[in-house]
Amino acid sequence: MKIAFLYTLEANKLLFRPYINQYLADKSVTISHHVNEQLLKQAMADGLTSNVVNLVQREIHEIAQTGADIIICTCSTIGDAAEKTADITARIIRVDRPMAEHAVLNSSIRVLAALESTIEPTLELLQQCAHQLNQSPAIAYDVIPGAWQYYADGDTVSYAETIARHIEHNEFSGDTIVLAQASMAPAVEYVQHPPITVLSSPVLCCQYLSKLVPSHD
Repeated sequence: MKIAFLYTLEANKLLFRPYINQYLADKSVTISHHVNEQLLKQAMADGLTSNVVNLVQREIHEIAQTGADIIICTCSTIGDAAEKTADITARIIRVDRPMAEHAVLNSSIRVLAALESTIEPTLELLQQCAHQLNQSPAIAYDVIPGAWQYYADGDTVSYAETIARHIEHNEFSGDTIVLAQASMAPAVEYVQHPPITVLSSPVLCCQYLSKLVPSHD
């Protein structure tokens, strides 16, 4: 089986590596990595216009032509556009779908994002998963002030610490915190006393993928 990862941030290749190594390294799977930072830049600048959607889907088609069986779109902002790519034999999975399916089983969810453009697609995904699974969680959200600039500047430690402080210093009612962007995952390691369960997409996605890969034991 061939699994391709599409990143819109070069740094996320490194972020995903430990999860891929943990859940997919011993499987009969070939992993490929593809980076197109322009897709997120365009989405942030213009929104999900038809032009941006076309750019995303053209990228998905090009990756599919490499022979990928599964394509993981690791960017929540463009994930829906990626999944809706037509005329393609590869299965496309947005990285946050397994997390969303897990989260909506709880009665209430707080979505945290570092980037404003991620909120709407994440809320739409949660509502879609809730409908499919016949669930009706209460969903609220926050954009964490000042966090994204650290990431944009390449300071991933301060980025993670800012997210962790937001989690620790705010009172969250409910069951589950959802970290809307894959890039936020390392923040979990910095949270000393999580007030409630914190979910991140890379680990849950790679766990999910490991169950799709045929076993050759």
